[in-house]
Amino acid sequence: MKKVFIVAAVLCLIGMVQADVVVDGVDPAASWMGYMNVFDMGMNYQWGSSWGTADLRAHFEGDALLLQSNTNCWNPQDAYWVTPEGAPNKMMEANFYQEYYGIGGQTITFNFVVRSNDLAAEGYSTRAFVKVLDPDSGWATINSVFADLTPGAGSLSLVVNPIANPVAQVGFAVLGPVSDPAGEIASKAVVIGIPEPATLALLGLGGLLLGRKK
Repeated sequence: MKKVFIVAAVLCLIGMVQADVVVDGVDPAASWMGYMNVFDMGMNYQWGSSWGTADLRAHFEGDALLLQSNTNCWNPQDAYWVTPEGAPNKMMEANFYQEYYGIGGQTITFNFVVRSNDLAAEGYSTRAFVKVLDPDSGWATINSVFADLTPGAGSLSLVVNPIANPVAQVGFAVLGPVSDPAGEIASKAVVIGIPEPATLALLGLGGLLLGRKK
């Protein structure tokens, strides 16, 4: 009976671990995606579309992820982007994220470490997020949590809505004016640390890899 009890306890614990998704840090090998939302300077929404992550100005460098202001839309010859006086004319929200499918009703947790943040001092909104989107309703965001990217460790958790086809997104958003690539702001960044890979050993049954898509 004792052996049966131990096996049952182990199986129960495994079920608890598998019931949640933990995205533990930023993995350069993961499938990162990009989306840009564009607003006028009064924050009235203009349009949005999928973007390449490099065009967002989100990229891995050495042992860190760098999130920077958008510069590739800076065009002084086009008043849509830059005023005749040379000031930014659009607000850009660059979203850099991963997507998770088939986890309705489960809790998804996103852990991250901010090493430094030079953009916040320039008036940019810099946040981590966990969102739940409904592709059957025009990809509407139906649930979300956010945290400002202040230096140090951060963590967000959200229960994924138990709808037919929920899509969970975890990542970062940088919101601020389009910037001059030759200007000082273009060199500033939010620096996110890349942690060492971690595994969970469970009663000698081997490592369970957490927070890895596919």
